Amino acid sequence: MGRGNIKVPAVFLDRDGTVIFDKTYLSLPQQVKLYAFCAESINRLHAAGFKIIIVTNQSGVARGMFTEKNLMVVNKKFVSLLKNAGAKIDGFYYCPHAESDECNCRKPKVGMVLQGAKDFNIDLKKSYTVGDSVRDYLLGVNMGGKGILVLTGHGKKQQSKMIDEKIKPMAVCKTLKQAVSLIIKDAKKLKCY
Repeated sequence: MGRGNIKVPAVFLDRDGTVIFDKTYLSLPQQVKLYAFCAESINRLHAAGFKIIIVTNQSGVARGMFTEKNLMVVNKKFVSLLKNAGAKIDGFYYCPHAESDECNCRKPKVGMVLQGAKDFNIDLKKSYTVGDSVRDYLLGVNMGGKGILVLTGHGKKQQSKMIDEKIKPMAVCKTLKQAVSLIIKDAKKLKCY
């Protein structure tokens, strides 16, 4: 939990294409591979006072490409690899639904971040999202914080979709590592911690 009644900032990270290499509909633990910079980046955010929460759309469950049990095994491997690299996350949320399900948790809808805010006493206005999709930075805006697009994973392809979007990200960064430096600088300026 946060520090008593004091709300804390968080960085909500997308999983595939942001922290780990994107494998389309990743369903096997041996497919999980961390980006080299992710453990260091997560540790820098923790040191700066942020909670680290993973929020990931996993429509492969709804499409029948893998089960929630498969997903849990993959997520366990992901957390284990992070731990072995010297980093940890505070929370992990996933949406197993397809877009047609019209749930409130599929990004860019805010169901997962609202649950994370409740579970960890998070101030969403002082929080950020980072991911390789337009959905990820729109989530940041929709929750009342800021969103960053990274060019890893599908980010380069997604960057062209930004032209059609009325809402733009706080920034476009090459990697999570660059996004973290920007977040820490921005948060100091806004006195987020």
